[in-house]
Amino acid sequence: MATPPQNTADPEKTQLQKLQNAEVTLLTMEKEEVVVYHNPLWRCLHFMGAFMLPGLGMFCEAYFVFAVGNLSAVWKAEYPDCWATHTTCPKKLSDSITYTQVCGIIFGQLVLGFFADRIGRKWGSVSTAATMVVGGILIVASAGPTDRALWAMFTAVQFIFGIGVGGEYPVASTSANERAESSVALSKRRGETVVLVFSMQGWGNLVNTAVIIAIMAGFNQYHPPYSSYALEVTWRLSYAIGLIPLISILLYRVFHLRESAVWQKKREALRAMGGAKASGVQWRKFSLLMRYYWHRNFGTAMSWFVWDFAFYGNKLFQSTFIKIINPHASVIQILEWTLLNSAVALVGYYFAAFTIDKPWMGRMRMQIMGFSWMFVLFLICAVHYDALSTPKWIHAFQFLYYFSSFWGQFGPNATTWLLPAELAPTEVRSMCHGFSAAVGKAGALVAGVVFGLVDNRTKFWISAFCGLAGVILTLITIPDVTTLDLREGDRRWLAILDGHHDMYHGEAVNPKNLSLIERLMGYGKLYKPHAGEQYAVDKSSDDSTPEGVKGMDGIEQPAK
Repeated sequence: MATPPQNTADPEKTQLQKLQNAEVTLLTMEKEEVVVYHNPLWRCLHFMGAFMLPGLGMFCEAYFVFAVGNLSAVWKAEYPDCWATHTTCPKKLSDSITYTQVCGIIFGQLVLGFFADRIGRKWGSVSTAATMVVGGILIVASAGPTDRALWAMFTAVQFIFGIGVGGEYPVASTSANERAESSVALSKRRGETVVLVFSMQGWGNLVNTAVIIAIMAGFNQYHPPYSSYALEVTWRLSYAIGLIPLISILLYRVFHLRESAVWQKKREALRAMGGAKASGVQWRKFSLLMRYYWHRNFGTAMSWFVWDFAFYGNKLFQSTFIKIINPHASVIQILEWTLLNSAVALVGYYFAAFTIDKPWMGRMRMQIMGFSWMFVLFLICAVHYDALSTPKWIHAFQFLYYFSSFWGQFGPNATTWLLPAELAPTEVRSMCHGFSAAVGKAGALVAGVVFGLVDNRTKFWISAFCGLAGVILTLITIPDVTTLDLREGDRRWLAILDGHHDMYHGEAVNPKNLSLIERLMGYGKLYKPHAGEQYAVDKSSDDSTPEGVKGMDGIEQPAK
Protein backbone atom coordinates (compact mmCIF):
# COMPACT_ATOMS: atom_id res chain seq x y z
CA MET A 1 0.00 0.00 0.00
CA ALA A 2 1.36 3.40 -0.95
CA THR A 3 2.42 5.71 1.85
CA PRO A 4 0.08 8.71 2.10
CA PRO A 5 1.71 12.06 1.42
CA GLN A 6 2.95 13.88 4.50
CA ASN A 7 1.29 17.15 5.48
CA THR A 8 4.17 19.57 5.20
CA ALA A 9 2.00 22.57 6.12
CA ASP A 10 1.53 21.56 9.75
CA PRO A 11 5.12 22.09 10.96
CA GLU A 12 5.14 25.50 9.28
CA LYS A 13 1.76 26.34 10.76
CA THR A 14 2.90 25.20 14.20
CA GLN A 15 6.04 27.33 14.04
CA LEU A 16 4.06 30.40 12.96
CA GLN A 17 1.68 29.81 15.87
CA LYS A 18 4.68 29.73 18.22
CA LEU A 19 5.93 32.97 16.73
CA GLN A 20 2.51 34.56 17.24
CA ASN A 21 2.53 33.34 20.84
CA ALA A 22 5.93 34.99 21.29
CA GLU A 23 4.53 38.24 19.88
CA VAL A 24 1.62 38.08 22.30
CA THR A 25 4.04 37.64 25.21
CA LEU A 26 6.17 40.53 24.01
CA LEU A 27 3.40 43.06 23.41
CA THR A 28 1.09 42.40 26.36
CA MET A 29 3.45 43.77 28.99
CA GLU A 30 1.68 45.70 31.74
CA LYS A 31 2.88 49.28 31.75
CA GLU A 32 3.32 51.29 34.92
CA GLU A 33 0.41 53.62 35.55
CA VAL A 34 0.81 57.37 35.63
CA VAL A 35 1.13 58.78 39.16
CA VAL A 36 -0.21 62.33 39.34
CA TYR A 37 1.22 64.61 42.04
CA HIS A 38 -0.91 67.70 42.63
CA ASN A 39 1.60 69.35 44.92
CA PRO A 40 4.06 71.27 42.68
CA LEU A 41 6.97 70.55 45.03
CA TRP A 42 6.36 66.78 44.98
CA ARG A 43 5.86 66.93 41.22
CA CYS A 44 9.23 68.66 40.82
CA LEU A 45 10.98 66.22 43.16
CA HIS A 46 9.44 63.24 41.38
CA PHE A 47 10.55 64.61 38.00
CA MET A 48 14.11 65.16 39.21
CA GLY A 49 14.27 61.76 40.91
CA ALA A 50 13.08 60.07 37.70
CA PHE A 51 16.40 60.81 36.02
CA MET A 52 18.81 61.78 38.80
CA LEU A 53 18.72 58.41 40.58
CA PRO A 54 19.06 56.29 37.38
CA GLY A 55 21.72 58.72 36.16
CA LEU A 56 23.84 58.62 39.29
CA GLY A 57 26.11 56.03 37.68
CA MET A 58 26.82 58.41 34.80
CA PHE A 59 27.41 61.19 37.34
CA CYS A 60 30.01 59.12 39.16
CA GLU A 61 31.82 57.93 36.05
CA ALA A 62 32.08 61.51 34.74
CA TYR A 63 33.19 62.78 38.15
CA PHE A 64 36.17 60.41 38.12
CA VAL A 65 36.93 60.42 34.38
CA PHE A 66 36.99 64.21 33.97
CA ALA A 67 38.95 64.57 37.20
CA VAL A 68 42.14 63.57 35.37
CA GLY A 69 41.92 66.63 33.12
CA ASN A 70 40.68 68.89 35.92
CA LEU A 71 43.50 67.87 38.28
CA SER A 72 46.35 68.03 35.76
CA ALA A 73 47.12 71.65 36.74
CA VAL A 74 47.18 70.62 40.41
CA TRP A 75 49.57 67.76 39.71
CA LYS A 76 51.89 69.99 37.67
CA ALA A 77 52.16 72.30 40.68
CA GLU A 78 52.59 69.50 43.25
CA TYR A 79 54.75 67.09 41.25
CA PRO A 80 56.70 69.36 38.85
CA ASP A 81 59.48 66.83 38.32
CA CYS A 82 56.92 64.28 37.14
CA TRP A 83 54.36 66.46 35.36
CA ALA A 84 56.25 69.57 34.21
CA THR A 85 59.98 68.97 33.72
CA HIS A 86 59.72 65.14 33.55
CA THR A 87 63.07 64.68 35.28
CA THR A 88 61.88 61.85 37.57
CA CYS A 89 59.02 60.49 35.44
CA PRO A 90 59.01 60.03 31.67
CA LYS A 91 56.47 62.10 29.82
CA LYS A 92 54.92 58.89 28.52
CA LEU A 93 53.88 58.00 32.09
CA SER A 94 51.72 61.09 32.60
CA ASP A 95 50.36 60.85 29.06
CA SER A 96 49.48 57.19 29.53
CA ILE A 97 46.94 57.89 32.31
CA THR A 98 44.30 58.93 29.80
CA TYR A 99 45.19 56.15 27.37
CA THR A 100 45.06 53.49 30.11
CA GLN A 101 41.69 54.77 31.28
CA VAL A 102 40.27 54.80 27.74
CA CYS A 103 41.54 51.25 27.13
CA GLY A 104 39.73 50.13 30.28
CA ILE A 105 36.58 51.90 29.13
CA ILE A 106 36.69 50.18 25.73
CA PHE A 107 37.20 46.80 27.41
CA GLY A 108 34.24 47.41 29.73
CA GLN A 109 31.99 48.60 26.93
CA LEU A 110 32.58 45.45 24.93
CA VAL A 111 32.66 42.84 27.71
CA LEU A 112 30.13 44.18 30.22
CA GLY A 113 27.90 45.35 27.37
CA PHE A 114 27.83 41.78 26.08
CA PHE A 115 27.12 40.21 29.48
CA ALA A 116 24.38 42.71 30.36
CA ASP A 117 22.28 41.05 27.63
CA ARG A 118 22.88 37.67 29.30
CA ILE A 119 22.57 38.40 33.03
CA GLY A 120 20.06 41.25 32.87
CA ARG A 121 20.09 44.99 33.42
CA LYS A 122 20.05 44.83 37.23
CA TRP A 123 23.11 42.64 37.65
CA GLY A 124 24.82 44.37 34.76
CA SER A 125 24.33 47.65 36.65
CA VAL A 126 25.59 46.08 39.88
CA SER A 127 28.71 44.79 38.08
CA THR A 128 29.59 48.20 36.65
CA ALA A 129 29.06 50.00 39.97
CA ALA A 130 31.06 47.39 41.92
CA THR A 131 33.97 47.65 39.48
CA MET A 132 33.96 51.45 39.74
CA VAL A 133 33.91 51.27 43.56
CA VAL A 134 36.97 48.99 43.60
CA GLY A 135 38.77 51.20 41.06
CA GLY A 136 37.80 54.40 42.92
CA ILE A 137 39.14 53.11 46.25
CA LEU A 138 42.43 52.14 44.60
CA ILE A 139 42.69 55.58 42.98
CA VAL A 140 42.34 57.31 46.36
CA ALA A 141 44.82 54.88 47.96
CA SER A 142 47.45 55.17 45.20
CA ALA A 143 50.89 55.47 46.79
CA GLY A 144 54.53 54.57 46.29
CA PRO A 145 58.03 55.21 47.67
CA THR A 146 58.73 57.60 44.79
CA ASP A 147 56.67 59.87 42.57
CA ARG A 148 57.28 57.51 39.70
CA ALA A 149 55.95 54.54 41.69
CA LEU A 150 52.92 56.56 42.80
CA TRP A 151 51.94 57.47 39.25
CA ALA A 152 52.64 53.96 37.97
CA MET A 153 50.05 52.62 40.43
CA PHE A 154 47.65 55.47 39.71
CA THR A 155 47.89 54.75 35.98
CA ALA A 156 47.34 51.00 36.43
CA VAL A 157 44.22 51.36 38.59
CA GLN A 158 42.70 53.76 36.06
CA PHE A 159 42.27 50.71 33.83
CA ILE A 160 40.21 48.96 36.52
CA PHE A 161 38.01 52.00 37.05
CA GLY A 162 37.69 52.38 33.28
CA ILE A 163 36.20 48.89 32.97
CA GLY A 164 33.32 49.93 35.22
CA VAL A 165 32.89 53.20 33.34
CA GLY A 166 32.75 51.33 30.04
CA GLY A 167 30.06 49.00 31.32
CA GLU A 168 27.99 51.91 32.62
CA TYR A 169 27.57 53.32 29.10
CA PRO A 170 25.51 50.48 27.56
CA VAL A 171 23.79 49.47 30.81
CA ALA A 172 22.60 52.99 31.68
CA SER A 173 21.40 53.73 28.15
CA THR A 174 19.55 50.44 27.66
CA SER A 175 18.02 50.59 31.15
CA ALA A 176 16.76 54.14 30.57
CA ASN A 177 15.27 53.16 27.18
CA GLU A 178 13.52 50.13 28.65
CA ARG A 179 12.26 52.06 31.67
CA ALA A 180 10.61 54.52 29.28
CA GLU A 181 9.11 51.65 27.29
CA SER A 182 7.53 50.12 30.38
CA SER A 183 5.93 53.35 31.63
CA VAL A 184 2.73 54.98 30.38
CA ALA A 185 4.03 58.39 31.46
CA LEU A 186 7.42 58.04 29.75
CA SER A 187 6.58 56.07 26.59
CA LYS A 188 6.14 59.27 24.55
CA ARG A 189 9.17 60.89 26.18
CA ARG A 190 11.71 58.14 25.62
CA GLY A 191 14.42 60.37 24.21
CA GLU A 192 13.96 62.96 26.95
CA THR A 193 14.18 60.25 29.62
CA VAL A 194 17.41 58.80 28.23
CA VAL A 195 19.12 62.15 27.60
CA LEU A 196 18.20 63.43 31.08
CA VAL A 197 19.89 60.35 32.53
CA PHE A 198 22.88 61.10 30.31
CA SER A 199 22.87 64.76 31.46
CA MET A 200 24.09 63.56 34.85
CA GLN A 201 27.44 63.11 33.11
CA GLY A 202 27.55 66.88 32.67
CA TRP A 203 26.74 67.35 36.35
CA GLY A 204 29.55 64.96 37.27
CA ASN A 205 32.08 67.10 35.40
CA LEU A 206 30.66 70.33 36.84
CA VAL A 207 30.58 69.10 40.44
CA ASN A 208 34.08 67.64 40.26
CA THR A 209 35.48 70.97 39.09
CA ALA A 210 33.56 72.86 41.78
CA VAL A 211 34.75 70.47 44.52
CA ILE A 212 38.40 70.90 43.52
CA ILE A 213 38.03 74.69 43.52
CA ALA A 214 36.28 74.62 46.93
CA ILE A 215 38.99 72.46 48.53
CA MET A 216 41.79 74.64 47.16
CA ALA A 217 39.97 77.77 48.34
CA GLY A 218 39.57 76.18 51.78
CA PHE A 219 43.36 75.80 51.95
CA ASN A 220 43.82 79.37 50.62
CA GLN A 221 45.68 78.08 47.57
CA TYR A 222 44.80 81.00 45.30
CA HIS A 223 48.30 81.81 44.05
CA PRO A 224 51.75 80.22 44.11
CA PRO A 225 53.75 79.24 46.03
CA TYR A 226 51.46 76.31 46.79
CA SER A 227 51.51 74.00 49.78
CA SER A 228 52.42 70.47 48.72
CA TYR A 229 50.31 69.09 51.58
CA ALA A 230 47.26 71.16 50.54
CA LEU A 231 47.54 70.06 46.91
CA GLU A 232 47.80 66.38 47.85
CA VAL A 233 44.79 66.64 50.14
CA THR A 234 42.94 68.44 47.32
CA TRP A 235 43.25 65.68 44.76
CA ARG A 236 42.86 62.76 47.16
CA LEU A 237 39.90 64.32 48.98
CA SER A 238 38.18 65.23 45.71
CA TYR A 239 38.33 61.57 44.66
CA ALA A 240 37.22 60.40 48.14
CA ILE A 241 34.15 62.65 47.98
CA GLY A 242 33.28 61.01 44.67
CA LEU A 243 33.22 57.62 46.41
CA ILE A 244 30.21 58.66 48.53
CA PRO A 245 27.62 58.66 45.71
CA LEU A 246 29.41 55.75 44.04
CA ILE A 247 29.06 53.45 47.07
CA SER A 248 25.49 54.67 47.56
CA ILE A 249 24.46 53.73 44.04
CA LEU A 250 26.05 50.30 44.42
CA LEU A 251 24.01 49.60 47.58
CA TYR A 252 20.85 50.89 45.92
CA ARG A 253 21.33 48.66 42.89
CA VAL A 254 22.02 45.56 44.97
CA PHE A 255 19.06 45.92 47.34
CA HIS A 256 16.43 48.03 45.56
CA LEU A 257 16.90 48.05 41.79
CA ARG A 258 14.29 46.00 39.91
CA GLU A 259 15.04 44.03 36.78
CA SER A 260 13.96 45.59 33.48
CA ALA A 261 10.40 44.44 32.66
CA VAL A 262 11.20 44.81 28.94
CA TRP A 263 14.24 42.53 29.21
CA GLN A 264 12.21 39.95 31.14
CA LYS A 265 9.43 40.00 28.54
CA LYS A 266 11.99 39.49 25.81
CA ARG A 267 13.22 36.35 27.56
CA GLU A 268 9.66 35.10 27.94
CA ALA A 269 8.96 35.79 24.26
CA LEU A 270 11.99 33.73 23.18
CA ARG A 271 10.86 30.86 25.39
CA ALA A 272 7.35 31.10 23.95
CA MET A 273 8.78 30.85 20.44
CA GLY A 274 10.55 27.63 21.51
CA GLY A 275 12.27 25.14 19.23
CA ALA A 276 15.80 25.02 17.89
CA LYS A 277 15.54 28.50 16.42
CA ALA A 278 15.09 30.00 19.88
CA SER A 279 17.68 27.89 21.66
CA GLY A 280 20.18 28.55 18.90
CA VAL A 281 20.00 32.30 19.30
CA GLN A 282 23.25 32.39 21.25
CA TRP A 283 25.33 31.57 18.18
CA ARG A 284 22.94 32.47 15.34
CA LYS A 285 22.14 35.99 16.44
CA PHE A 286 25.54 37.41 15.45
CA SER A 287 25.19 36.42 11.81
CA LEU A 288 21.57 37.61 11.76
CA LEU A 289 22.58 40.87 13.41
CA MET A 290 25.27 41.44 10.80
CA ARG A 291 22.89 40.63 7.98
CA TYR A 292 19.96 42.83 8.99
CA TYR A 293 21.52 45.51 11.22
CA TRP A 294 25.11 45.96 10.01
CA HIS A 295 24.33 49.38 8.51
CA ARG A 296 22.79 50.62 11.76
CA ASN A 297 25.72 49.42 13.86
CA PHE A 298 28.16 50.89 11.36
CA GLY A 299 26.31 54.21 11.40
CA THR A 300 26.06 54.56 15.17
CA ALA A 301 29.65 53.39 15.72
CA MET A 302 31.26 55.64 13.10
CA SER A 303 29.09 58.63 14.08
CA TRP A 304 30.38 58.20 17.63
CA PHE A 305 33.94 57.81 16.30
CA VAL A 306 33.93 61.10 14.37
CA TRP A 307 32.15 62.87 17.23
CA ASP A 308 34.83 61.85 19.75
CA PHE A 309 37.46 62.87 17.23
CA ALA A 310 35.84 66.31 16.82
CA PHE A 311 35.23 66.59 20.57
CA TYR A 312 38.94 66.14 21.13
CA GLY A 313 39.39 69.11 18.80
CA ASN A 314 36.89 71.06 20.89
CA LYS A 315 39.17 70.68 23.89
CA LEU A 316 41.98 72.39 21.97
CA PHE A 317 40.35 75.78 22.41
CA GLN A 318 40.64 76.13 26.14
CA SER A 319 44.39 76.06 26.73
CA THR A 320 44.94 78.39 23.77
CA PHE A 321 42.69 81.27 24.76
CA ILE A 322 43.46 81.03 28.51
CA LYS A 323 47.18 81.43 27.78
CA ILE A 324 46.46 84.54 25.73
CA ILE A 325 43.85 86.11 28.06
CA ASN A 326 45.93 85.38 31.17
CA PRO A 327 49.42 84.00 30.45
CA HIS A 328 50.09 83.64 34.19
CA ALA A 329 46.76 82.07 35.21
CA SER A 330 46.83 80.32 38.57
CA VAL A 331 45.55 76.79 39.11
CA ILE A 332 42.23 78.05 40.48
CA GLN A 333 41.80 80.49 37.57
CA ILE A 334 42.30 77.64 35.06
CA LEU A 335 39.73 75.57 36.96
CA GLU A 336 37.28 78.50 36.92
CA TRP A 337 37.47 78.61 33.11
CA THR A 338 36.86 74.86 33.07
CA LEU A 339 33.86 75.29 35.39
CA LEU A 340 32.36 77.93 33.09
CA ASN A 341 32.73 75.66 30.08
CA SER A 342 31.14 72.77 31.99
CA ALA A 343 28.14 74.97 32.82
CA VAL A 344 27.70 76.01 29.18
CA ALA A 345 27.92 72.38 28.07
CA LEU A 346 25.33 71.38 30.68
CA VAL A 347 22.84 73.81 29.15
CA GLY A 348 23.28 71.95 25.86
CA TYR A 349 22.25 68.66 27.51
CA TYR A 350 18.92 70.17 28.55
CA PHE A 351 18.25 71.76 25.17
CA ALA A 352 18.76 68.27 23.72
CA ALA A 353 16.55 66.56 26.32
CA PHE A 354 13.56 68.85 25.92
CA THR A 355 13.52 68.92 22.11
CA ILE A 356 14.63 65.44 21.06
CA ASP A 357 11.09 63.96 21.16
CA LYS A 358 9.50 66.86 19.29
CA PRO A 359 8.28 65.91 15.79
CA TRP A 360 10.04 68.92 14.29
CA MET A 361 13.38 67.83 15.79
CA GLY A 362 13.87 64.11 16.48
CA ARG A 363 17.13 62.20 16.69
CA MET A 364 18.31 62.40 13.10
CA ARG A 365 17.79 66.16 12.69
CA MET A 366 19.45 66.88 16.02
CA GLN A 367 22.52 64.84 15.12
CA ILE A 368 22.81 66.48 11.70
CA MET A 369 22.36 69.92 13.27
CA GLY A 370 25.05 69.35 15.87
CA PHE A 371 27.55 67.93 13.39
CA SER A 372 26.84 70.82 11.01
CA TRP A 373 27.61 73.39 13.68
CA MET A 374 30.79 71.54 14.59
CA PHE A 375 31.84 71.62 10.94
CA VAL A 376 31.15 75.34 10.56
CA LEU A 377 32.75 76.41 13.85
CA PHE A 378 35.91 74.33 13.43
CA LEU A 379 36.16 75.48 9.80
CA ILE A 380 36.15 79.10 10.97
CA CYS A 381 38.90 78.29 13.45
CA ALA A 382 40.96 76.56 10.78
CA VAL A 383 40.64 79.34 8.21
CA HIS A 384 41.22 82.21 10.66
CA TYR A 385 43.44 80.48 13.20
CA ASP A 386 46.32 83.00 13.05
CA ALA A 387 43.99 85.95 13.62
CA LEU A 388 41.87 84.27 16.29
CA SER A 389 44.93 83.37 18.36
CA THR A 390 45.95 87.04 18.74
CA PRO A 391 44.86 89.23 21.69
CA LYS A 392 42.65 91.34 19.40
CA TRP A 393 40.38 88.44 18.43
CA ILE A 394 40.83 86.17 21.40
CA HIS A 395 37.34 86.86 22.77
CA ALA A 396 35.86 85.76 19.43
CA PHE A 397 37.96 82.61 19.83
CA GLN A 398 36.56 82.24 23.34
CA PHE A 399 32.98 82.58 22.04
CA LEU A 400 33.61 79.91 19.39
CA TYR A 401 34.90 77.62 22.12
CA TYR A 402 31.79 77.91 24.26
CA PHE A 403 29.46 77.86 21.27
CA SER A 404 31.01 74.66 19.91
CA SER A 405 30.77 73.08 23.35
CA PHE A 406 27.05 73.94 23.52
CA TRP A 407 26.28 72.49 20.08
CA GLY A 408 28.32 69.41 20.84
CA GLN A 409 26.01 68.54 23.73
CA PHE A 410 22.89 69.79 21.91
CA GLY A 411 23.64 67.35 19.12
CA PRO A 412 25.88 64.32 18.64
CA ASN A 413 26.97 63.89 22.26
CA ALA A 414 23.34 63.21 23.23
CA THR A 415 22.25 61.34 20.10
CA THR A 416 25.27 59.04 19.82
CA TRP A 417 24.54 57.84 23.36
CA LEU A 418 20.80 57.40 22.72
CA LEU A 419 20.63 55.87 19.24
CA PRO A 420 22.60 52.60 19.59
CA ALA A 421 20.14 51.37 22.24
CA GLU A 422 17.10 52.45 20.21
CA LEU A 423 18.15 50.99 16.88
CA ALA A 424 18.92 47.48 18.16
CA PRO A 425 16.44 44.86 19.42
CA THR A 426 16.31 44.13 23.16
CA GLU A 427 18.04 40.77 22.66
CA VAL A 428 21.31 42.47 21.63
CA ARG A 429 20.70 46.07 22.72
CA SER A 430 23.41 46.37 25.37
CA MET A 431 26.00 44.61 23.21
CA CYS A 432 25.33 46.88 20.22
CA HIS A 433 25.52 49.98 22.39
CA GLY A 434 28.79 48.78 23.92
CA PHE A 435 30.26 48.15 20.48
CA SER A 436 29.35 51.64 19.21
CA ALA A 437 30.64 53.27 22.40
CA ALA A 438 33.92 51.35 22.12
CA VAL A 439 34.44 52.51 18.54
CA GLY A 440 33.71 56.05 19.73
CA LYS A 441 36.36 55.84 22.43
CA ALA A 442 38.77 54.48 19.85
CA GLY A 443 38.15 57.75 17.99
CA ALA A 444 39.45 59.67 21.00
CA LEU A 445 42.57 57.48 21.10
CA VAL A 446 43.24 57.95 17.40
CA ALA A 447 42.71 61.69 17.73
CA GLY A 448 45.27 61.81 20.54
CA VAL A 449 47.86 60.17 18.29
CA VAL A 450 47.04 62.09 15.09
CA PHE A 451 46.82 65.50 16.75
CA GLY A 452 50.23 64.96 18.32
CA LEU A 453 51.73 64.85 14.82
CA VAL A 454 50.21 67.98 13.26
CA ASP A 455 50.13 71.72 13.98
CA ASN A 456 47.18 73.52 15.59
CA ARG A 457 45.60 74.79 12.37
CA THR A 458 45.65 71.29 10.86
CA LYS A 459 43.95 69.97 13.98
CA PHE A 460 41.01 72.26 13.33
CA TRP A 461 40.86 71.28 9.66
CA ILE A 462 40.68 67.62 10.66
CA SER A 463 38.03 68.27 13.30
CA ALA A 464 35.94 70.29 10.84
CA PHE A 465 35.85 67.51 8.29
CA CYS A 466 34.99 65.03 11.05
CA GLY A 467 31.87 67.12 11.56
CA LEU A 468 31.11 66.93 7.83
CA ALA A 469 31.65 63.16 7.87
CA GLY A 470 29.17 62.95 10.74
CA VAL A 471 26.53 64.73 8.66
CA ILE A 472 27.02 62.34 5.73
CA LEU A 473 27.01 59.22 7.94
CA THR A 474 23.81 60.33 9.64
CA LEU A 475 22.01 61.03 6.37
CA ILE A 476 22.88 57.59 4.97
CA THR A 477 22.84 55.16 7.90
CA ILE A 478 20.74 56.58 10.76
CA PRO A 479 16.95 56.07 10.77
CA ASP A 480 14.69 58.43 12.72
CA VAL A 481 12.79 56.26 15.22
CA THR A 482 11.49 59.15 17.31
CA THR A 483 7.85 57.97 17.12
CA LEU A 484 8.48 54.21 16.84
CA ASP A 485 7.46 51.88 19.67
CA LEU A 486 10.62 49.87 20.28
CA ARG A 487 8.56 46.72 20.81
CA GLU A 488 7.95 46.81 17.05
CA GLY A 489 11.69 46.42 16.60
CA ASP A 490 11.53 43.36 18.85
CA ARG A 491 8.63 41.93 16.78
CA ARG A 492 10.77 42.29 13.69
CA TRP A 493 13.71 40.63 15.49
CA LEU A 494 11.55 37.66 16.51
CA ALA A 495 10.57 37.22 12.85
CA ILE A 496 14.24 37.37 11.84
CA LEU A 497 15.18 34.73 14.44
CA ASP A 498 12.33 32.55 13.21
CA GLY A 499 13.44 32.85 9.57
CA HIS A 500 10.30 34.75 8.50
CA HIS A 501 11.54 38.32 8.14
CA ASP A 502 9.57 38.75 4.94
CA MET A 503 6.34 38.07 6.87
CA TYR A 504 6.82 41.04 9.20
CA HIS A 505 4.93 44.09 7.86
CA GLY A 506 4.74 46.39 10.91
CA GLU A 507 5.94 49.87 11.77
CA ALA A 508 9.59 48.84 12.14
CA VAL A 509 9.77 48.59 8.31
CA ASN A 510 7.72 51.73 7.69
CA PRO A 511 9.93 53.78 5.31
CA LYS A 512 9.74 56.79 7.67
CA ASN A 513 11.42 54.65 10.37
CA LEU A 514 14.19 53.39 8.07
CA SER A 515 17.51 54.89 7.05
CA LEU A 516 18.32 55.84 3.48
CA ILE A 517 20.39 52.70 2.97
CA GLU A 518 17.61 50.49 4.40
CA ARG A 519 15.09 52.02 2.01
CA LEU A 520 17.48 51.42 -0.88
CA MET A 521 17.80 47.78 0.26
CA GLY A 522 14.04 47.42 -0.11
CA TYR A 523 13.02 46.85 3.53
CA GLY A 524 10.30 49.48 3.19
CA LYS A 525 8.49 47.36 0.56
CA LEU A 526 7.47 44.93 3.32
CA TYR A 527 5.41 47.57 5.11
CA LYS A 528 1.62 47.26 5.27
CA PRO A 529 -0.01 50.30 6.91
CA HIS A 530 -2.27 48.39 9.33
CA ALA A 531 0.07 45.53 10.19
CA GLY A 532 1.77 47.30 13.05
CA GLU A 533 -1.33 48.08 15.12
CA GLN A 534 -1.17 47.33 18.81
CA TYR A 535 -2.64 44.19 20.21
CA ALA A 536 -6.22 44.52 21.40
CA VAL A 537 -6.45 42.88 24.79
CA ASP A 538 -9.78 41.82 26.28
CA LYS A 539 -8.97 42.34 29.95
CA SER A 540 -12.26 40.78 31.00
CA SER A 541 -11.18 37.39 29.68
CA ASP A 542 -9.77 34.83 32.07
CA ASP A 543 -7.65 33.32 29.29
CA SER A 544 -4.02 34.40 29.34
CA THR A 545 -4.03 34.76 25.55
CA PRO A 546 -5.50 38.08 24.33
CA GLU A 547 -8.54 38.15 22.11
CA GLY A 548 -8.26 39.52 18.62
CA VAL A 549 -4.50 39.42 18.22
CA LYS A 550 -3.08 40.69 14.97
CA GLY A 551 -0.27 38.58 13.61
CA MET A 552 2.74 39.76 11.64
CA ASP A 553 0.68 39.88 8.47
CA GLY A 554 -1.85 42.17 10.11
CA ILE A 555 -4.65 39.57 9.96
CA GLU A 556 -6.54 38.98 13.18
CA GLN A 557 -5.81 35.56 14.59
CA PRO A 558 -8.32 33.65 16.75
CA ALA A 559 -7.42 33.29 20.39
CA LYS A 560 -6.38 29.86 21.54
